[in-house]
Amino acid sequence: MRDSASDRSSSEQARTDQALANARRAVRRRLLRQQLFGSPEILGEPAWDMLVELFIHECEDKPISTGSLCGAVERPLSSAMRVLQKLCDAELIYRAEDPSDGRRQFVRLAPSVAHRLHAYFSEGGET
Repeated sequence: MRDSASDRSSSEQARTDQALANARRAVRRRLLRQQLFGSPEILGEPAWDMLVELFIHECEDKPISTGSLCGAVERPLSSAMRVLQKLCDAELIYRAEDPSDGRRQFVRLAPSVAHRLHAYFSEGGET
């Protein structure tokens, strides 16, 4: 019985590893598009980019602050903050206080969104 639980755990880890690799590939492809075609405003999707960044950070078990997430989407801070707020309002993400620094907030995916992104990137995600 212990072997089947271990096999299931190994299988789940393999799926998470594959999903993480696919998410990282999506980020690299976005950066390549920007290099080839120019400004992120032309081809960018800041809300999606934020969700992918959050997914990567959660798979790596690394928290990401509001400021770092906004910086990752290469938009003016005010524009990125508006997108972040829209994602919060839609309950796709949420903010959590940093227990060690009250001035900072971390951003997390809603569990249902994390599950859906895991399924998306497990199937290959973007090509």
